[in-house]
Amino acid sequence: MPPTVIIQILAAVLLALAGAATVGAADAPAAPVSQTLVIDVNKNPRIVKYQLNRLSNAELASVVRKPGDVKYKPVYETLLMRKGMEKKYREEAAGALARMDKDSPALEILNAIGAVDAEDKATQRELVSLLLAQKPADLASQKEKLASLAKDSDSQVVKQAAYAALATADGKPDEVWQLAAQSDGGLKALLGGLPWINDAKLREAFFPKVEPLVSKAPDPATQAAAAEAISAIPGHEAQEFKLLSQVIAAGKGEARDAAVRSIRRIPAAKWPRDQIPALAKVVLNIIRQTPANDRTAPAVLQTVQLGEDLAGAMPPARGVVIRRELRELAVRVVAIRTLREQMEYDIRYFVVQAGKPVEIILENDDFMPHNIVIGAPGSLAEIGAAAGMMQPPADMNEKAFIPNSPKVLHSTHLVQPDESATLSFIAPTTPGQYVFLCTFPGHWPKMYGTMLVVPDLEQWEANPKPPIDPFTKMPFTSQKNEAHPISPGEAGAEHQH
Repeated sequence: MPPTVIIQILAAVLLALAGAATVGAADAPAAPVSQTLVIDVNKNPRIVKYQLNRLSNAELASVVRKPGDVKYKPVYETLLMRKGMEKKYREEAAGALARMDKDSPALEILNAIGAVDAEDKATQRELVSLLLAQKPADLASQKEKLASLAKDSDSQVVKQAAYAALATADGKPDEVWQLAAQSDGGLKALLGGLPWINDAKLREAFFPKVEPLVSKAPDPATQAAAAEAISAIPGHEAQEFKLLSQVIAAGKGEARDAAVRSIRRIPAAKWPRDQIPALAKVVLNIIRQTPANDRTAPAVLQTVQLGEDLAGAMPPARGVVIRRELRELAVRVVAIRTLREQMEYDIRYFVVQAGKPVEIILENDDFMPHNIVIGAPGSLAEIGAAAGMMQPPADMNEKAFIPNSPKVLHSTHLVQPDESATLSFIAPTTPGQYVFLCTFPGHWPKMYGTMLVVPDLEQWEANPKPPIDPFTKMPFTSQKNEAHPISPGEAGAEHQH
């Protein structure tokens, strides 16, 4: 890589880090600070919590606290469950609370998952990640309580996390599977928690149990959960593709929708090439049979994007035919996912036709919130750095971290974990290499790509030329970013941004 390119990248990263330091306290990690802020913990705990809730994250981190003194319990509870708190403070709080309650950090984390506001999915997921990073032996010491929560908790997230923790504690699937099968809705909860298990070999051991449920399950919800979970199991990608293709062809409702989402999570390089054309025909038939007024529904848009993905995996001559028919049936749809624990989108670039309608679906599979912003050509660093200098709005449902700049063309709100957003617009009439990025402070140096606007999409597809990476100034080497396994240590490191 040329020295000038390296300098550009370093400069941009420094700008992003500088911007991240200014993020509003309630929604960004706190900087390390000394414990200097004194709170009167002798007051009623409700008053203490009220005072703590008025503090910024940096101020909360600086509150004087004593891990052996039960009067400081409200401080540690707030540290554990505060949105955007750094991992090290959550770990400290879980340990202190376990000491006070004479139980384990794992149980404190699990209880916190259930106590967090149900709308705060980012904090829930961060706590789940923290729970499953505990040592298997520590989780095993709490098996009885974990089993009780897995069966009886009113929170679906707690149930899923408890089953995932039980599997991690055992290191094998048999006992936890039997427990789930004996509980009302247990298999659905276990399947929902399966992708959260850090150990890839353990996830793989579940394959013989999950596979039959993809084809036939006790109820549609369990079948959908099995279809959703199976793509998180490594080592069986060809079989998974075949199974999910069958569900898409024969199924309907939530099972088919889950299969469409799931099959797109399997790396395209591992799709069996001989099965791709048949599934492409199925996808086209599904879209043809959908009334025209319903073709912009989220599930249909996902199916359209699957068709685009399949066309891209075919030989060019065949792929062009599929894309042409998709274009006649539906709006140009681009589905973009976030890669879990990697702070990246799953695509590096996409191509649209000048002046034509576009719909982008952003699916957030990560543990933290993300957005997508479309910017003018050459504006990546400028928009990213400007967003990093912004304070968060009082209401995070508003569009946060969107600079007031004419170079910002379109944007979503911050999309929470396990949620999605749709961005509809008319592509620019001027061809060029536009940018897209996540403007949550500090994310954009990794979460970016190019929206290539061309005069004629069909002509471009006949002779495709990858656009230029706005960071390296070199052509993109591939269109897709593929997920890769993350160890618990790496997962924790990704959150220290």
